[in-house]
Amino acid sequence: MVAASGLALPRAAAPCPARTRAGLRPAFLRFVPPVALPPQQLRCCASTVDDGVVSAEASKPRLPRVVGMGSKLVGCGSAIPALSISNDNLSKIVETSDEWIATRTGIRNRRVLSGDETLRGLSIQAAQRALEMAQVKAEDVDLLVLCTSTPDDLFGGAAQVLAEVGCTNAFGFDITAACSGFIVGLITATRFIKGGGIRNVLVVGADALSKFVDWTDRGTCILFGDAAGAVLVQACNADEDGLLGFCVQSDGNGQKHLNAASSNDESILSNTNGVPGFPPKKATYSCIQMNGKEVFRFAVRCVPQSIEKALEEAGLPASSIDWLLLHQANQRIIDAAASRLDIPSDKVISNLANYGNTSAASIPLALDEAVRGGKVKTGDIIAASGFGAGLTWGSAIVKWG
Repeated sequence: MVAASGLALPRAAAPCPARTRAGLRPAFLRFVPPVALPPQQLRCCASTVDDGVVSAEASKPRLPRVVGMGSKLVGCGSAIPALSISNDNLSKIVETSDEWIATRTGIRNRRVLSGDETLRGLSIQAAQRALEMAQVKAEDVDLLVLCTSTPDDLFGGAAQVLAEVGCTNAFGFDITAACSGFIVGLITATRFIKGGGIRNVLVVGADALSKFVDWTDRGTCILFGDAAGAVLVQACNADEDGLLGFCVQSDGNGQKHLNAASSNDESILSNTNGVPGFPPKKATYSCIQMNGKEVFRFAVRCVPQSIEKALEEAGLPASSIDWLLLHQANQRIIDAAASRLDIPSDKVISNLANYGNTSAASIPLALDEAVRGGKVKTGDIIAASGFGAGLTWGSAIVKWG
């Protein structure tokens, strides 16, 4: 068996199912006991190619892997586009007003990509700032997880981001879970550390939903903005684990309420040589379609339940939460969840008014501002929850630092 890093591992007997407070864990989340490997059994595959020549330095084995480790959040960063679009700006495009938008959503401004700006560029800046805060060198990063539904390249962007950041020893991949993406990515990072024995993971949440918005539809165009945020998740002793509990769920029956479905244009070729239905029509994507009332009902019901399940796994009461950090979709959803959990407004992190709904970027963007602004301090317990298209939703109880 060969791990993602290229390390050849001996086969081991499958572990017994592990039970937690939340019940039976799926196989990919279970703890695997560490296996001692003699040095001569390690075979590291080359990880970088330069002009067709495999780098000799990259093929050197790194530090031995240790499984069963905990995870801690040690750095964060974010990046936003230069162009700010206010509610007053939008009122010149569609029939709306600043008061109408702010009253219903809490949003007053949003940032939108323009000129030569790209989502990849924002992701690179956010990742670099997270590394700077964590005081971790790019070459010491083992994995980069890019959480996005709107990559610049259909085949994904993680590899390009880690290359530009200088993570020469890292593997990267994309996760698509829309507005739940960052929570899914964060939990995934901790599982790679616990079960895969890696040390440093960059989790980047980035989206540019402005590219998929119908700017003539006032029901959706007022909501979305573009941004990127990142955290550096680092291995630590198991008794210092900063992920205290989590819960992830999905329900595909709700996809009809929030989607950007693919559609087909006319056939690329006019001559089909008599083969019906061939060649396939060129694929494209529709603008974001949303049933706002149903999404609101889903969020105010499922988000508090998800946080309560994560708290139960952590063995903590809601009163232990220092900060509530929800996906920044709508201020009324944030307020309703806080009320359900009996969390006072001064413990709720919200920057929705300035950026709108930035999908997978919203949680790390708000976290970065709260940390750099002195709100969130080392040791603070944060209840974070993402929710959105799929439908998907998930929560994590984490300790900062």
